[in-house]
Amino acid sequence: MTSFVDANVIIKAFTNNIDQEKCRKVLNGTFITNTLCLIEAQHAVSVITKDKMLAADCVKSLLRSGGKIVPLDVNLIFESYKRTGRYELNAFDMIHFVTAVLHNCDSIFSYDNDFDGLEIKRVEP
Repeated sequence: MTSFVDANVIIKAFTNNIDQEKCRKVLNGTFITNTLCLIEAQHAVSVITKDKMLAADCVKSLLRSGGKIVPLDVNLIFESYKRTGRYELNAFDMIHFVTAVLHNCDSIFSYDNDFDGLEIKRVEP
């Protein structure tokens, strides 16, 4: 099985913090994320480092990794909307959760406890 990787893990992998090495290990394996996570991560890394080129290079490096990048498209958005009443997730997290569900992920790597209590377990790196 594969794990979904949330934007906050990507952000921590590319910025200076105590979790950086653990998050980099996650990204060195097989994983699934989506283009929305990449956008969120690029923006956050850019703000944290004050370096837009570095942020772009970090995200581009994921395109060459062992991860699968799921595109944000109309179908993914529609599937997320169909589940809106069942879960207490914001729109971004719902899209991430549905990506994980549709791709049969067994866990979600994230520091966001909004993913707790769902059918897919949340794991911190």
